[in-house]
Amino acid sequence: MNQSSQEWSSPGQQPGPPQAPGQYGQAPASASYPRPASETRIEIDSKRLRAYARTKAGEQTLTVRSAGEETKGNPLAYVHVPQDEPNGGRQARPPFTVSGLNAELLCSVRPSGPGAYEVYGGDGAPIGRITRQDGRALPWPRRPRWTVQAVTGGEPFTAKRGTPAGWVLFTVFSPVYLVIWALGALQGLVPLLFGDKDEAKKESAWDLGLPSRALWRASGDSEVVVDYRGGGIFHIASSRLDPRLAYAQSVLHVWDGV
Repeated sequence: MNQSSQEWSSPGQQPGPPQAPGQYGQAPASASYPRPASETRIEIDSKRLRAYARTKAGEQTLTVRSAGEETKGNPLAYVHVPQDEPNGGRQARPPFTVSGLNAELLCSVRPSGPGAYEVYGGDGAPIGRITRQDGRALPWPRRPRWTVQAVTGGEPFTAKRGTPAGWVLFTVFSPVYLVIWALGALQGLVPLLFGDKDEAKKESAWDLGLPSRALWRASGDSEVVVDYRGGGIFHIASSRLDPRLAYAQSVLHVWDGV
C-alpha cells in the first residue's frame, strides 16, 4: 500500500449533514476525489465488526489496515458503528462512518431500504449507492449479488459471491467435505466425554465454507475494480472506483461473514 486514507479526502473537508441523494449519473460539484494507486490492498476484521455493540464508548469499532507486502498491518482508516443502532441483518446493517487517521470523515453510510445503502462524502454530498440482493435456490440457483453505483454515473460495478468454478468444485467435493465434518464432530466428542468443553470445540471446529471470492466489475467488462479473495482482504485494483465507495462496500461485504 503506497498511500494512506488521508490522501483520499479533500483538504479542508469538514463533516456536514447528509444531503438528499440527487439523480444518479449527475455529478455534484464536490464529487471529485484523488485517484488511488494502481492497486490497494486492505484488510478488515469481520469479528470486530460484528461485535460493534460491545465496543467501549469512544472506541472505534474496527481499524481498516493495509494488507500490502511492505505496509502490512499499518492502519489506514477507522470504522465506527454507534452502539445503540439495531442490526437488521444482511438487509439492514446499521449506519456507520469511515474516518481517516486524523479523524477526518471520509464517508458515512446509511441504510435506505431493504439491502440498499446511500454513501455520503465528508461534506455530506452523496457519492454513491450500494445494494445487495439475496441469493436463492429456486426457480434457479442465484448467488448473493452486490452492486456499487457512483453518483457520477457510468456503468455500475457488480459482484456475486463465489466464482462459477468455485461453486462447481464445491458441489463436486461437498460429499467429501461432509464426511470430514462428520469425523471432526465425532473427534470432538472424546474430550467432551471428559468434561473438557473448550478442547471439544477446538477438535470439532471445522467449517465447510461456501465459495467466497467476489469480483466487482462493470457488465461486459473484463477489468476487475475490486477483488475479494477471502480472509477479509480486498484488492482495489482500479482507479475507476471512488476509494470511499470501495471502503464502504468492503465493510458491508465482510459484515456478511464471508
